[in-house]
Amino acid sequence: MSLKTQLTEAMKEAMRAKDSARLGVIRMALAAFKQIEVDERIEVDEARSLAILEKLIKQRRESVAAYTAANRLDLVAQEQSEIAVL
Repeated sequence: MSLKTQLTEAMKEAMRAKDSARLGVIRMALAAFKQIEVDERIEVDEARSLAILEKLIKQRRESVAAYTAANRLDLVAQEQSEIAVL
């Protein structure tokens, strides 16, 4: 099963469980996949899927560092929960 298919299934589970935080992160990841597919007119393969997820995680880690420096612990917690989902 491809990573994209797994994310789609996880999205359905999050909808059923009414887990809005998890649902939002999964939708964001699927939107990143779709954006690449539309921009480059390709089907995202497994290697590219992992690269996209790694990029999203890296962005979140950079945000955690910036929010920690700014003493915004509420935003740090939010970004860390998104990292956990990804």
